[in-house]
Amino acid sequence: MYGMLVESVQHYVRKVYGEEKWLQILELSGFKNTVFATQRVYKDDVLPRLAENCSAVVMDKSTEDFLLFFGTCFVNFWSHYGYDRVVRVSGRHFRDFVHGIDNIHEMMRFSYPKMKSPSFFCEEESHEGLTLHYQSCRTGYSNYVCGQMSQVAKGFYNLDLNMVKLKDFPEGRGYHVVFRLYFDNSPYMPPKIKCIRTLSVEEQVPALRFLRLFPFCVVFQRDMKFVYVGEKARELFAEEQFLTEEKVTDIFYIRRPPMDFTWKNVLRLQQVVFELVSISCVRSPIQNGLLPSAQYLHLRGQMCYMSDRFYVLRLQQVVFELVSISCVRSPIQNGLLPAARHLHLRGQMRYMPDWDCVIFLCSPLIQNTNEMLELGLYINDLSMHDNSRELVMAGTHHMASLEVSYERAVKYSEQLCENMKKCEDWRKHSDELLYQMIPRTVADRLRRGMDVNDTVEAFPEVTVMFSYLVGFMEISAKVPAVQLVETINDFFTLFDTISLRHDVFKFETLGDAVYMVVGGAPERNPRHAQCVAALALELNREVERLKNPIDGTKLKVKIGMHSGPVVAGVISLKMPQYCMVGDTVNTASRMGTNSEPGKITLSESVNKLLYFGEFITAYRGTLQVKGKGRMKTYWLVGTRSARPCSPPSLLMPPSWKDLQRGMSIEIDCMQEVEKKMHQKSPLQEITESKESLAAP
Repeated sequence: MYGMLVESVQHYVRKVYGEEKWLQILELSGFKNTVFATQRVYKDDVLPRLAENCSAVVMDKSTEDFLLFFGTCFVNFWSHYGYDRVVRVSGRHFRDFVHGIDNIHEMMRFSYPKMKSPSFFCEEESHEGLTLHYQSCRTGYSNYVCGQMSQVAKGFYNLDLNMVKLKDFPEGRGYHVVFRLYFDNSPYMPPKIKCIRTLSVEEQVPALRFLRLFPFCVVFQRDMKFVYVGEKARELFAEEQFLTEEKVTDIFYIRRPPMDFTWKNVLRLQQVVFELVSISCVRSPIQNGLLPSAQYLHLRGQMCYMSDRFYVLRLQQVVFELVSISCVRSPIQNGLLPAARHLHLRGQMRYMPDWDCVIFLCSPLIQNTNEMLELGLYINDLSMHDNSRELVMAGTHHMASLEVSYERAVKYSEQLCENMKKCEDWRKHSDELLYQMIPRTVADRLRRGMDVNDTVEAFPEVTVMFSYLVGFMEISAKVPAVQLVETINDFFTLFDTISLRHDVFKFETLGDAVYMVVGGAPERNPRHAQCVAALALELNREVERLKNPIDGTKLKVKIGMHSGPVVAGVISLKMPQYCMVGDTVNTASRMGTNSEPGKITLSESVNKLLYFGEFITAYRGTLQVKGKGRMKTYWLVGTRSARPCSPPSLLMPPSWKDLQRGMSIEIDCMQEVEKKMHQKSPLQEITESKESLAAP
C-alpha cells in the first residue's frame, strides 16, 4: 500500500479533528514521529490500525465508520495529484466508471509500480444498478471501498449510491466480496450487435491472416488447450514446448486480476485488463554464436472468443496479461549473462462467437530497451498499431529521471524521519531537564498554555526537610576548588539518587551543601510525612559512604523536618522556577540548623503524623527557635522493620520494647535524658542559662 492513501487520512483527520488528536492516534498506532511519503510502500494493516485508534481517541464513530470515512478522504484527496481528471474521462456515466476501475488502476501502474491493486468486475446489470465483485489480496477493506464508490458517485456523477454487501469469502490467493449497487442506471442499454452490412464470403478475412496482426496473441479453448500462439511469442519458447505443454496454464499464470486462471474466471472478466506472466523463463535463439540466457515472457492484451470451436466467455472488455511458465533466453552481452526474466503479456480477453473460443489480444509489457535485450526482443518484433514501440522508447528516455526523482523523494523522507527521531530525542532531554526544575504536572500545564500565575496552589499540609552537610565551611576553606566541587557533586548525586526512590520532590540545592525536599506537593499525598521520614533515614545512613577530603573521615549531615501549610508555584518568565513559600519552610530550616551531626530533628507536627506509624521517635526537648519561640522537638530514631539509627544513647533496654511497638518515648525528666545524650551544643547551654535567669 502506497503512502498516498495514508496521506489522505492524515490530511482530513487533522482538518476535522485537529493536530493533537492526530498525534495521539499516531502514537497509539505505533507511528509516532512517522512522516508518510507518497511513494513509500507501507504494510496493508496501516489503515485498519489507524481506523481502530481513531475510534478509540475520537469516540464518535466505530472502526467500520472510520474506514468508510477514509475512503471518502482518498477520493477527495487524489485531486491534488490530478487523478480527478482521470475519473472524469473514464466514462460518461457512473456505470462506465465502475466497469473501467481496473483500467484506471492500470494507468496508475507506471507511477506506482509496486501497487497491488484490487480487481473489480460487474454482473447482473439493470436500470436499477448492478452487482460488483471486489477481489483483493487484502482483508478488512470492504468499508473503505464503499466510501470510495459512494464519494465518486456523489462527487463526479451527482448520484446517490446505496451499496449492500451480499457476501464475502476467501478465494484463491485473495479475498472476494460481492456488493449490490443500487443507483439510477438509466443509461444502461442491453448489448446489441450492430453491423453496417454483411460481408460476402470473398470479403471475409481468414483467421490466420487476421491473427498475424497480433504477433503475441494467444488463443485457447474451454479445456485451456492452445489453439494458436503468435509468431513472436513462439520464437521466445522452444517449438516443442507447445507440443508437450498443451494448456495455457502450463506456460502462463495470471498476475492480475488476482484470481485463479480458470475458464470460468476468464468468462466473467472480459472488461478487465489481464496480465499473464510466464511461469518459467523464456529464451531467444542463439545469435552470433552467443549462448542464450533465461528470461520470462510477459504478454499483455485482450481475450477474444471465437465461436466456431469453443465456448462463450464473459470477460471480453478486460485487458489480460499472461506470463510464460518457462524462460526465454537472450544472448550474452559483454561476456555477462543477463538476469532471468519472465515474459509479461498485457491485454484483453475477448470471446469470439464465430470461433467459439477466447483470444488474448496482447503485447509484451516492456518498460525500456534494456528489458528488450534481456528478453531477446527487438523493436520490429512489436506491433505498430498499439503504440508498443513508442512506449518502449519513451520509457527509455524517462525512466532514468523518474528513478532519480523517486530516489530523492525516498531519501528526503528517510532524512525527515531521522530528523523527527532526533528532534524527539532532544525533546525528551529537554523535558528531563525541565522536570528537574519544575514538577512534571506543573510543566505539562504550562505547556498546554496555562498562565504562570495560575500555577500557584495552596497546600494545607506538607512535610519539608532540610539537610546540612556538617563541616562544609571548613572543607571549602582547606581543599582545592576542583576537589571541593567533586565532593559537593558526589554529595548531591547520592542524595538525588536516593530521593528518586521516594515519593518526594527536590526543591533546591544550594552552594553551601543545603538539600531541601518536600512531600505532599505538587503531587498531593496523605503519607507525605512517612515518605520524607523514610528518605531522611536513608540519607542519614548512606551519606557515611562519602569521605571527608581533609582527613578521610565519614561525612555527616544534620537533618530537620517540619509539617504545615505552604504556597507553591512558578515564578519568573525568563528563568522560571518552582518555589515554595510559607512559615513551614522557615521552621523546617530551623529544625535542620538546630539538629546535630548524624541526627534527624522533628517538629511536634511531624511527630504527630508519625506517632502511630512504623517510625520510632524520641522526645528531644524544647528548643528556642528564631522567630517561633520555644518549640517541642523530637528525634527520628528509626523504623520497626529496620535497625534504628542515631541517637544510640536513647536505646535503653527497658524502653526498647516500647520502641518496637511504635510508641514515642517522652521522657519527663530532661536531666536524665541529657546525661545519656552526647555533649550539649553551645545553643542548648545558652538556652538553659537564659531559662535559669528568668526563673523566680
